[in-house]
Amino acid sequence: MRLRALLVAPLLLAVVAATEASKDNFTSGVWQGNANYDLDGKFSDCTMTAEAKDGVLLAFVISKDFDWGLVIADENRTFEVGTQKPVKLLVDKRDPIPAVAKVVDPHGILIPLKNSNPVIEAMRHGKVLRIDTGGAEFSFELTGTRDAIAALAKCVTEHQGTARVHL
Repeated sequence: MRLRALLVAPLLLAVVAATEASKDNFTSGVWQGNANYDLDGKFSDCTMTAEAKDGVLLAFVISKDFDWGLVIADENRTFEVGTQKPVKLLVDKRDPIPAVAKVVDPHGILIPLKNSNPVIEAMRHGKVLRIDTGGAEFSFELTGTRDAIAALAKCVTEHQGTARVHL
């Protein structure tokens, strides 16, 4: 499943980064990013990840069509795959941003986000993001996220319509 691959991507990224630098990878502050391709080698999205102090992984994803979302992976929690639940994104003292999380892995959720100015601006300029799932709360510092989101959008623009050559 494509979404499950998003949760595994950070581990693969670490392996790739350790062996060689690629034009498909980028770093912005604490964020590690890369362009992703589907099984046919066509560009699908760009993802950037950062790990919180408690080991929870946060990823921002922007698709080739500029749809975007958040992925949270936490090996210490178990979610029921295939379920959905309402969540609230809380950035600093701004109004809560309602969303629906989709459980895509026993240890991970995907939160599709609206590509709207209030959401983007909150993420770019905020200091702390809290995600309230109604049973658990995740907290992430947004240090350097403004530049990282710009780098992520640039990644999508640069890779749109490209394909990876299979060797």
